[in-house]
Amino acid sequence: MKILLADDEPIVRRGLKQMIKNLNFSFAAVLEAATGGEAIALTGRYRPEIILLDVKMPGLDGIAAAQKIKQVNPQTRIIFLTAYARFDYARAAVRCGAKDYLVKPVHPDELKRAIGACLEELSAVRPSAAGPDVGLTRPRQLIKSAAAYILQNYMKPLTLEEVARQVHLSPAYFSYLFRREQGRTFTDYLTATRLDKAKELLRTDPSLSISEVAGQVGYEDANYFSRLFKKKTGLTPARYRKRNQA
Repeated sequence: MKILLADDEPIVRRGLKQMIKNLNFSFAAVLEAATGGEAIALTGRYRPEIILLDVKMPGLDGIAAAQKIKQVNPQTRIIFLTAYARFDYARAAVRCGAKDYLVKPVHPDELKRAIGACLEELSAVRPSAAGPDVGLTRPRQLIKSAAAYILQNYMKPLTLEEVARQVHLSPAYFSYLFRREQGRTFTDYLTATRLDKAKELLRTDPSLSISEVAGQVGYEDANYFSRLFKKKTGLTPARYRKRNQA
């Protein structure tokens, strides 16, 4: 798969490129564009599956570029980048069919989640091209092995690609099989595993700070962990601990 980084600031493109490398995503090519026009041209030439597209660029802005990109390649997944958390930008992004909307500076966890979700969606719509036929029984065994690996390593910065390598499948085919066998995506499964472990720590070890709990279940950023925990459970980690220790 190929990914295109479209931003008029070279330092931003370099940062995103390094972040993608650090997150262990394996793209066949990482393309770069400095303008909306370049992004459209590169999409037509190379047909990248995912595009990180800055909203504000000189000349043709990201919103207008996205509309043309979707005409050139409707299957491209677009993740918008912006320095402004504005409602009108978010609304325009939704209308363009964007898969996510990230505010700069982009946090690695947010980028990992957004790209991972795009990869899973792409694999789900193209399973036949993702890997070999491994029969009916073997996929279940492989996904059980993958689930066991996740349970043993959830505290580490796991990626879909890493777990796929552990069970010797291409990332796209692994993603398809995982969703089919588990009934949810790899990202959702990993998040649920981590939060279940976090709940256990919050209930049983009052000596741990929220930051320490976050670190022990795979989240380096305690603030991101707290936001995610509240989103999934309806309670902050501190509130959950208080309620379950009462």
